[in-house]
Amino acid sequence: MSPSSRYALRALNVLARGRLRALEPVGGFAHETGLTTGLLSSTKSAFSGARGISSISKPCQCGKVLCNGHRVNTVSDHGVNVQSVRQHATGSTAPSLKDRHKEILKSFPRALGVDDFITRVEIALAGYGFTGDNTIAMSNLCRDESCMVLEDKIETVFGSCFSTHGLGGVLTCGVIGIKAGLSHSPVVGGKERYVFFSFPHIGIDSNGKVGGISRPNRPGASSACGALIACLGDLKKDGLDKSLKSPGVHDPLEPEYSILKQRLARRAAFEGLQPADMSLVDITALAERTITTDLEYLIEKAVDPAKANYAVVTGVQIHNWAADLDNPDVPSLEFVSVGKCYVVVNGKKVHLDLRAVPALSPRQLKLLSQAAPADPPGVATTANSASSGMLQELPRDYLLRRLGGVQSHSNVDEGAAPNWSEYVQTTYEESHPNAPRMDGTHPFEAKQAPKAEPKAANTSFFGFGKKEAAEAHVPAMQVWRSMRSAHAAAVAMPN
Repeated sequence: MSPSSRYALRALNVLARGRLRALEPVGGFAHETGLTTGLLSSTKSAFSGARGISSISKPCQCGKVLCNGHRVNTVSDHGVNVQSVRQHATGSTAPSLKDRHKEILKSFPRALGVDDFITRVEIALAGYGFTGDNTIAMSNLCRDESCMVLEDKIETVFGSCFSTHGLGGVLTCGVIGIKAGLSHSPVVGGKERYVFFSFPHIGIDSNGKVGGISRPNRPGASSACGALIACLGDLKKDGLDKSLKSPGVHDPLEPEYSILKQRLARRAAFEGLQPADMSLVDITALAERTITTDLEYLIEKAVDPAKANYAVVTGVQIHNWAADLDNPDVPSLEFVSVGKCYVVVNGKKVHLDLRAVPALSPRQLKLLSQAAPADPPGVATTANSASSGMLQELPRDYLLRRLGGVQSHSNVDEGAAPNWSEYVQTTYEESHPNAPRMDGTHPFEAKQAPKAEPKAANTSFFGFGKKEAAEAHVPAMQVWRSMRSAHAAAVAMPN
């Protein structure tokens, strides 16, 4: 058997086992880190020749035989379709991925590719003792099905999440909801460990349209985040005053949306922002800051740092998908703009700079992505600068299926110091340390009377004093007693 045939058989064996690895050069083939679709094209053609099947390459629709970004159809002289592989991973298409990343960076300067982001998170947190074996992930995303891409990445590392999702990422689960998830945590070495992930989201499609996203089998353009777009429209139209209501007051038919809008309005008023001057990017960033403050307040109420270690990772999820998912020739990308990242271990808080964590190589990134659901070989991958890290395409087949955890067996040495050097640690200055909290007013609101609607429901645990709560309880008790008396009288009546 010729060297090229041996190389082809080896490549196909690797693919059959569902693995990706760097293949050493055989018989004069040029070595390339990772597998590209161009390499697969060569190996499959060689394999076909070894079996006595001659094959020819048919030009794609643009007229080229090898066309980057399109498909290469190779057919045998028997008319059998040998392969149809999209040529995305070759070098000449890499700049287009970089250009799309540059477009994202204009709005979100701290954005990383989602695979690069979750890898850095895993590496950084492992240095402080958080792994998939000993930690539960608490994920707070928008309810939009497009957000499950990020949740899949999180679950690949930490296993199934306890979710507290809400429209726009708003937190409505309360302290009891948070505690419910914490009670499911593994206990290793006498301690529980949690990682809190929180991300509102935004679409910026492959054409650079802010708010744009394509959805499978749905004609026309869609948008993300729909809840934040609606909030921005309402606040522009009505101003902030209409939504500045007492905490706990909401529209009973639109509980999550009205709470989201109230919290954004209160935060915008506190920061001195005017809705008329805000863009979708601005309100998404505002949502990230608001929801992060809410999350940290709930953590303060729910977590005992003497009994548990925890980490907080926040930011904005960005869908940079193909403007038309029906077009298989345009890659879809996913980014995460990094917000806060810190650990609290034995009561000590340490902020981490994920951009200081070294990025993986293309081969390593492919190997890890292969562990995720249905990431086929040949997806587009490219290296950016050291700070921007790696970019990797979201497989279209995965997107269409997903929209339609790797556990490490490691032991945590309780007495060991964190593995990470100080260069990963960073300082963090809170830009709004006195931001309004979800259960009370704030000095900046003192000039304004609470704008509670008469018929609006109040579900806050802290919205009533003891006297008010007792008074509200009396009518309900009277109704219940009268109903009980009527029932007893009916039972006592003779037939």
